Amino acid sequence: MSLTLKKLIDRYRDDPDSAFPNLHYQVRAKHGRLLARISHEHGHHPLRNVRTRTLVVWYKAWLADGKVAMAHALFSRLRVVFRFGATMLEDRDCDRLLDAVGDIRLQTSRSDTLQMTIEQANDIRGVAKQKGMFSMAIAQALQFELLMSQKDVIGEWLPSSEPGDSGTTREKKGKWLRGLRWECIDENLILRHTVGKSRRRIEVDLRTAPMVLEELGTSDRHTLPTSGPMIICETTGYPYSTAEFRRKWRIVAKLAGVPDNVKNRDSTPPGMIVGGAGRARISQTITPQMINYSLRMLRKK
Repeated sequence: MSLTLKKLIDRYRDDPDSAFPNLHYQVRAKHGRLLARISHEHGHHPLRNVRTRTLVVWYKAWLADGKVAMAHALFSRLRVVFRFGATMLEDRDCDRLLDAVGDIRLQTSRSDTLQMTIEQANDIRGVAKQKGMFSMAIAQALQFELLMSQKDVIGEWLPSSEPGDSGTTREKKGKWLRGLRWECIDENLILRHTVGKSRRRIEVDLRTAPMVLEELGTSDRHTLPTSGPMIICETTGYPYSTAEFRRKWRIVAKLAGVPDNVKNRDSTPPGMIVGGAGRARISQTITPQMINYSLRMLRKK
């Protein structure tokens, strides 16, 4: 009996040998929402009745209102579940559909985002301090000069059941992980942290990061806090949630005159591995995988 698309998605989500249960929490939640939408809209279809033309019709519907990124994300989840069905379940219909999704040409979109300039980073820092959001000013300096992602700087709140030890918890928020802590800075102002999806280790001499030193207000490590999260929301006394930081950052950026097509993520230029004009001196181990990723990101520009 042929699987329906919904049953295939359920198997992919629940099978212990599937990649889904091992995804990072935030990725798993995002992919779960996409899979739920696919299941709601098309889960009743038996796989044997799904043809290439069927997939094209679905894709065109997802493209409605120019939502290219969403259509790509949904189609990517289809590809993943068909691959799971073809390899792990050895289902012939999944094998056929995996070939079909590979043959469909997807619409490309041009990014209208711009790389953040040093002047814009400085303007954002200035407005943030005027509004009493001193941690946001530090975060902007860290992101721009140290080429760190927002998540690597501010961290993220995860359910208490997720793996990882944390000394920072909050009722209804869970536990805080991954962000910068004061313990990451040694007595010589060398910052050590693990960053990115690969959790690679970096070392940065903060004495080569004038923006960061300006926000810290000192080059003497002994005058800085010894422990705890570096970036704290001044109104709550806890690390920012991702949504709250993004919302407040956009408010500050607007007040600073930064265009809407300059995003917080554009603090880090795509494809840059280490260093660069206006950036701190960063030490890390360069691997072939990192170089390949860097080149892929550059090609997307």
